[in-house]
Amino acid sequence: MIVSVTAEPLYVPNETDLKVTALNTLLTNLKTTNTAVINVTPAYHSAIIARNTTLYQSIIGLVDIALEVKKYVKSVFGARSQQYEEISGLEFKKLKKL
Repeated sequence: MIVSVTAEPLYVPNETDLKVTALNTLLTNLKTTNTAVINVTPAYHSAIIARNTTLYQSIIGLVDIALEVKKYVKSVFGARSQQYEEISGLEFKKLKKL
């Protein structure tokens, strides 16, 4: 579109942000931002995988450990104990699919 309005001699907008120079600046900023996002996407995905492993891995993941701790506190102190009541409301859920 910028090429089209640049070639059109009658395109003389009153709004500053619609002038050709402003549109070119916007295009440059969009390209720069898009490149930045593309460059950080692999690191982001790696961080998500690491987070999911830490939280949701079977047996050694934090969610499984927390669920086992709740069971342990319930078995040691009882279901009506103050210790269990303090943690019984905490919810831990595993992802359906890793």
